[in-house]
Amino acid sequence: MYISSEIKNVTVQWTEICCHEYQRISRTKWRIDFHYRCGAEMTLDDISDDLIQCLILGAVNSRKDIQINSGPLHADTVELPVPDWRALQSLILP
Repeated sequence: MYISSEIKNVTVQWTEICCHEYQRISRTKWRIDFHYRCGAEMTLDDISDDLIQCLILGAVNSRKDIQINSGPLHADTVELPVPDWRALQSLILP
């Protein structure tokens, strides 16, 4: 299952020192920008939808702070665990 084209950017605050920013670069490919509090940064390009789905689903199920281009996703308001991407995407999209 593809990530809906309505989802273009996702930011996950994984730890106090590491934030991931997922940006859609094509229909099925993404860029991950890693931002570290010390100022270090790293980028991975051409990442598949499947990996992004796993990362976002894992972040939600771990109750991480998530910002989606449509607004914040408050994991504390979601009944956990979310079993799969289809269930999560229905919570994300209006």
